Amino acid sequence: MSRSLRIALTLVISAVFLFLAARGVEWERAWATAFQIRAGWLVLVVPFTVWTLYIRAQRWQVLLRPLGMVERAPAVHATNIGFFANMVLPLRAGEIVRPVLLARRTKLPLGGVLASIVLERVFDLLAVILLFGAATLLVPVSEQVRQLGVLLVSFGVLLGGAVGIARWQEQRVISLWEHVAKWLPQIVAEPLDHFVRGFLRALEVLDRPSRFFEVVVWTAYLWLIIGAVNTFGLVAFGFAVPLLRCGVALTAIVALAVSVPSAPGYIGSFQFGCKLALEVFRIDASDALAFSVVLHVTQFFAILAAGLYSLLREGVSLRQIEEVSKSDVSVSPG
Repeated sequence: MSRSLRIALTLVISAVFLFLAARGVEWERAWATAFQIRAGWLVLVVPFTVWTLYIRAQRWQVLLRPLGMVERAPAVHATNIGFFANMVLPLRAGEIVRPVLLARRTKLPLGGVLASIVLERVFDLLAVILLFGAATLLVPVSEQVRQLGVLLVSFGVLLGGAVGIARWQEQRVISLWEHVAKWLPQIVAEPLDHFVRGFLRALEVLDRPSRFFEVVVWTAYLWLIIGAVNTFGLVAFGFAVPLLRCGVALTAIVALAVSVPSAPGYIGSFQFGCKLALEVFRIDASDALAFSVVLHVTQFFAILAAGLYSLLREGVSLRQIEEVSKSDVSVSPG
């Protein structure tokens, strides 16, 4: 599928999400709700959003240790720029920009750095699945939603087990992959081979219980702060909801919604996720849309500011990150 077609598809998905989020909204009420917030609580969203980027960088340093020691500054700046790219460029460009920038800065093998991003996503996915499972237990939901929670938790357990087995039986995984690679064209097999081997090398983080525990703690800390950001938004809007339960449900559902491919900045998917979560707590659709837009814009500008700061510190231009996002990443061995 061509790049243009993929971009068009994400725009259509975002348009559908925006339509669903705006359905049933009374625009005058939404406008009024947006201007009746407690600004002090909303201000807290900015530093805490930036702090989530710092936590991600700290965790990334731990995941990269099997490849080599990475200093804090390069990890932080690459993370800031990567999430900045996700906000302003299509096709989640930051997922490519972030590892490429760090690999160039540190001379680490790109295959291993890319693999560390995949491993990072595995930990985040497991965290979100657990949050969603907790949400189905904490809030009154239909039996179908509760069964979906059980299904997702079961999938999380299987995924975690598969990752563990891949590390435990590394040589068998490599042998199986080499058998599959023989049937692939060289232009496909070669970069995939470097990626697979890099991913297995990244799994060395599981060899040491202390290092694995460190990643788990950073992941839990990250999602605690993300939950706090969402809760600050709830308090800012003065919604009469149980903050803990609503915060957990909101964090889990929005995280699942924004995982769907969408336009830059998660436009549409973020709004729809907020609406779904707040509907459970009988928040009016107009109030939910106002909440989603205000919280989203606040987080957007926080990430934008962090990204621009890192671009200036690293001497990287917007044109350069756009070129990286459009390039075919060739994975070097290592």
